[in-house]
Amino acid sequence: MAKKKANIHAQQQKLLAAQRKKAFMQKLRSYCAMIGDASWFDLIPDYVRESIYLNRGTSFKIRVEKGAKVTKRFVKILYAHIDEQMKSDTLELLPGSGKKVTLFDYYRIIYILEAMLLLDEVSFWGKENFRELCDSAKARLKNYYQQTANILHNACYAFSDLSKHYLYTFTYDTPGEPPHINNREFDARKHQIVTIGNLPLDMRHVKIDGDRRPVWQVGEVLHNSNVSTVDPVYVPLQRLKIPGAKPDGEAPVYIQQHAIDRTMKRAYCAFPGTVESLVSKAFLEERKIIPSGKNHYLVECYYDDVKIGYFSATYVDSILVIRTFLLITHSGTPEGRKLEELTGLKKRDKAYLALDDLRSLANSDIIDDEEVRDIFMKAGCESILELCESVKMGYEYGWLWDKTTQSRELSKMILEYIRLGASDEEYFVNDDE
Repeated sequence: MAKKKANIHAQQQKLLAAQRKKAFMQKLRSYCAMIGDASWFDLIPDYVRESIYLNRGTSFKIRVEKGAKVTKRFVKILYAHIDEQMKSDTLELLPGSGKKVTLFDYYRIIYILEAMLLLDEVSFWGKENFRELCDSAKARLKNYYQQTANILHNACYAFSDLSKHYLYTFTYDTPGEPPHINNREFDARKHQIVTIGNLPLDMRHVKIDGDRRPVWQVGEVLHNSNVSTVDPVYVPLQRLKIPGAKPDGEAPVYIQQHAIDRTMKRAYCAFPGTVESLVSKAFLEERKIIPSGKNHYLVECYYDDVKIGYFSATYVDSILVIRTFLLITHSGTPEGRKLEELTGLKKRDKAYLALDDLRSLANSDIIDDEEVRDIFMKAGCESILELCESVKMGYEYGWLWDKTTQSRELSKMILEYIRLGASDEEYFVNDDE
């Protein structure tokens, strides 16, 4: 019985192998048609096609830097994310043709075809038909490497998790000019190695509200010639209106764990790296820093060009510490106070209705109710409506995956609160900022 099962398994494996090879050859034929026409595939001798298939490549292989804090689960997630991007991003097959190939198929199929055609040892009738492909190989490979490096950089950026208190880095080891460009020994199955590491963020302890608390410096990873460094975020002291500050004085920006957690939750960040991006871009020159008390500030926070809320920060011990994140509807923001005036909804009411949580708002009907939309517009919270639409689009296109199964009838609840008087009702909520 065991032998029979083994034979069945072997037959299934052979069948799958044959199906994979057939699919590969169909793609090779389609790319030959893009270069010239479908008959060009038949010009390639069987032994060359077989060599192309046997040498089919893979886009990259991930390794972990020795001593780096990188889990197997993270590597698996990162690999899947990069692989998906490689299968969707495209590269022009011939200059000016507009005909494109995915990065995944370029390295797996086209790169191997180029290599075989460029080898002096490979000669067959009709080889000259592929001359244009060979002539543009070097430029195309250079573009491939650049696009791949961008994907790797963006992936590491997207998954950098400030809550772990380090940033991910990568080195992308390319072989330089590939062997086939200079007609040297050809080894197409050699992997391009991506090595993942991490850089720790500087930590300090500062005294806030009578307690000493740990805070971590905010920064972004810079990649230059496969050398990664942390580029810290600074804010000019003149923007903080610090008395006696030097014109060129700066304060490094640090963040509490509480602020990271609140940003992830309230801003509904699809990737952990979004927190790092929101914080870093909050200190661009065009963003406002509003004093909210002695050495206390509200720092505007934008997602792309849409205002999402504010970071509440404190200047202490010569550094600026981000203490929490407030969605624009929160009672601690100028727009949130205006919303409070218009509706009578106090801080506890908003917390009960989850008006300070983007995911909650996006999974509701507030963008469909004209009366509620009008209230939000008058309060200056129109950006929330735009953000809700973006989140709903994210569900539709698959870059947000944890949609609440049941949409909340929030508009009705808001209007009932306004008409009945929200503060008349007693309930318990955790209103910790």
